Amino acid sequence: MKKLTVVLALAAFAGLLVLPQPARADVQFGLKAGGNLAKWTGSDLSDVDGLIKTKVGFVGGAFIAINMGSVFTIQLEGLYTMKGTQMEYTDVDTTVVEKLSGDYLEFPLLLKLRIPTPGISPFVFAGPSVGFKLNEKLEVAGEDIPLDEALLKNNDYGAIFGGGLNLGHHFQMDVRYSLGLQKVIKTIEGEQVDVKNGVWSATIGIAF
Repeated sequence: MKKLTVVLALAAFAGLLVLPQPARADVQFGLKAGGNLAKWTGSDLSDVDGLIKTKVGFVGGAFIAINMGSVFTIQLEGLYTMKGTQMEYTDVDTTVVEKLSGDYLEFPLLLKLRIPTPGISPFVFAGPSVGFKLNEKLEVAGEDIPLDEALLKNNDYGAIFGGGLNLGHHFQMDVRYSLGLQKVIKTIEGEQVDVKNGVWSATIGIAF
């Protein structure tokens, strides 16, 4: 975990070093918000795969975009993102919904490739992300269930892929998939289970 954080910091610093000239660098700060469709993935969910459903959540935060010329952008984001999963099953002819929510402070570092068309400019992007758990909550049939101890690990990391549109110089929208690479559940009876976060997100942003 510490190694990954160091790699992210070095990558951001390296991006600043490769700027052609400070005067030519187009640096923008912005805000963005949108929605998540979160669903756990992993080999240890195969027995209950049909019961696992997507969980709707919120994502939002701030970003800094360093536009290097007309094609490449390095974008660092700080996001509050709601992950987790939802399970639905039948108990005596009643559908029971269980939700395990994990809210994270996440830091994606993205390399964006823009097509410099006037007005509306498409782009694609990819990069690593690291997240730190803020809280978790278990809900069964609409009632909060107290947890004696945490079920989720305190951190998460993964890779992000996506695309979107720049609408002029100040507005943008994107769709992305966050592929979790960290096994997020703590050990069960001393064994590590293969359960990871997977999240589809759609956001709208404004840059200043």
